[in-house]
Amino acid sequence: MRMLSDKRRKKFYIVCYDIEDTKRRTKLAKWLCNFGVRVQKSVFEAYLHDADFQRMLSGAEVYVGRSDSLRIYELTMSAYRNKVVRGEPFEYEPFKDVIV
Repeated sequence: MRMLSDKRRKKFYIVCYDIEDTKRRTKLAKWLCNFGVRVQKSVFEAYLHDADFQRMLSGAEVYVGRSDSLRIYELTMSAYRNKVVRGEPFEYEPFKDVIV
């Protein structure tokens, strides 16, 4: 079985932020909607190629001020599948093929 090249393989990310300014916070959230799914008010899940990750990050950085915080965690698919969720159920499985 051959492995996909790094350019084609996607990675899973958790993106969370704490932005003081409402206008910048809203713009950041709208920007991140282009790359992932909002699972909490300031948390997104994204499944991206490296180039898309870099584009997401560079676009997001303009909304982050000196007293703000943007954190992005890369997770393995195994770690994502083993997550524990309580409260309102929301299943986001970006690695499954979807036909529209």
